[in-house]
Amino acid sequence: MESEQSENFNERLSQWVANQGFWFQVRYSLTGSGTKGTAVFHLLQLGFRLLIFFLVVAAGISIYLIKRTEYKAFNLGLKSSLQSALSATEIQLGKFDRVQGQLEISRFACEGGSETFYSTLEARNIRSKMGFLDGIIGKWDPGTILMSRLNMELRAGADDEESAQMFSKALFKQSDQVLINSLEVADASLRWGFSERTRGSIENSVLKIQRVGSGLKLSFKGGTFSQNWLRKLEIVNLVAICEPDGIVFEKAEFRRGQGQVDFSGLKVIGGARPTVAGLAKIRMLGLESALPVAMRSFVAGSISGDFQVSGSTNSLDGIGFAGQVTLDGQDTIALQERIHLLKALSVVDYARKYRRIDLREGSFLMKTGGGGMELTEVKLKAADIFTLEGQLKVRQPTENEKKQAVGKTAGATSAPLFQAGDEDESLAVQAGGNDFSLPRAAQAGKQDQGGNARAETPSLFNRLGLSSDMRRLDEEAAESSSNTLRFQGEFLITLLPDAFERAPQLAKQFPVDVNSGRIPMMVPVEGTLYELTLEQAENIYQQGTR
Repeated sequence: MESEQSENFNERLSQWVANQGFWFQVRYSLTGSGTKGTAVFHLLQLGFRLLIFFLVVAAGISIYLIKRTEYKAFNLGLKSSLQSALSATEIQLGKFDRVQGQLEISRFACEGGSETFYSTLEARNIRSKMGFLDGIIGKWDPGTILMSRLNMELRAGADDEESAQMFSKALFKQSDQVLINSLEVADASLRWGFSERTRGSIENSVLKIQRVGSGLKLSFKGGTFSQNWLRKLEIVNLVAICEPDGIVFEKAEFRRGQGQVDFSGLKVIGGARPTVAGLAKIRMLGLESALPVAMRSFVAGSISGDFQVSGSTNSLDGIGFAGQVTLDGQDTIALQERIHLLKALSVVDYARKYRRIDLREGSFLMKTGGGGMELTEVKLKAADIFTLEGQLKVRQPTENEKKQAVGKTAGATSAPLFQAGDEDESLAVQAGGNDFSLPRAAQAGKQDQGGNARAETPSLFNRLGLSSDMRRLDEEAAESSSNTLRFQGEFLITLLPDAFERAPQLAKQFPVDVNSGRIPMMVPVEGTLYELTLEQAENIYQQGTR
């Protein structure tokens, strides 16, 4: 009986213990072990509390890692890291966040110091990989950094060799905290040069940058390339290897319509004044890609030739080209009737017109540099109707000539300088076709969005925007300044023997040469574009109408 009662009691006790809490059950199970059991119970209780503590800490850290891009400390740290990596004197960041393992920065801009290879830089929509512990533990490998747009103003050179060495270090240095090996930009625009003679650019091109050994490999596809008189060439394939001692263009292929330009193998030797050396192969390049806007209604056609490239982007003379142009049937140089002499010849020669003279045979030497151009050993022929021999020099006007030109046109309403025709887009812009103006920009910088005056300094984003507009205005002003170029030279032209058959005074003044059987005329070239051959044309009009 006692055994049965004991079993019933133990069964009810077991049921009661089972209905108690976890810690009571553990403590009850250890009571039979005496002091040792009690110690074990306290250790278990302490261990459980520590476990709870670590779980809470881990949860807090996880929340911080997930949300850390929203904290000001991360903002300041990222800004400081970028500023150090880019050696920037000033930097401004737009909105950024971490989404599904990707760091996304909407926009950032920075201004380079005296030791950087760039003066300004602006990037938009930057994305890269970012794990929970990247930037905190170990070296951060962001993978390929993607950008939707990049605008950069490159420095043309340095003040001295020491500064040039600092440029090189800023370009090729690798961060101790972030491993950057590749970068892709969907729309990249790079510009360089401090004057019209040195200015060049790559616009709206797809750019890929890869770290290769001690240097960088830059690959461009699409977009346009410009340098000096070569403008708006479509980039077919442009690959450049940048090393601490300079740049080598492995591939440099461009086109414009049917025209092609190739300067693969060209080198830029680094230093305070980067030196350019190589060969530019030009085939059937339309003159609209090479001539200033104002000259396109006077001369048209295409040219081919191999040109030695020399000079520096950090010198007053800039980049120069020198080579021979040969017309072998594929290319034509067309002289238009807007040249005064040709218009006059069309009036007095009743047998033929000179509205367009297509020079299809011959050659000449061409050299550019220092903002000017020289044509020497010119020997060109347009079938039997017209031949041209001589030389020509085109140069920038002196300060005195600029003042005289302003004085001549100050009170004139129909001066030739302002009658360039509808094709002179630069003058149309200068006359008001452009919506942007510096006064309006300055006023905008002094007002907030509500139109109220404000005294604070414009943001770096705003300053870079104004700088871009000012550069564009400088380029447009350089285009319109082609109206003031000065021409110097002399040409011998020959005409068919019956050209002045109905103009006896001209036939007497310009007799047929016995040896050649043609009419020779010496034509001096002097003055601005719209003054060329004007004196000779007036003489032909007077003598031909008597």
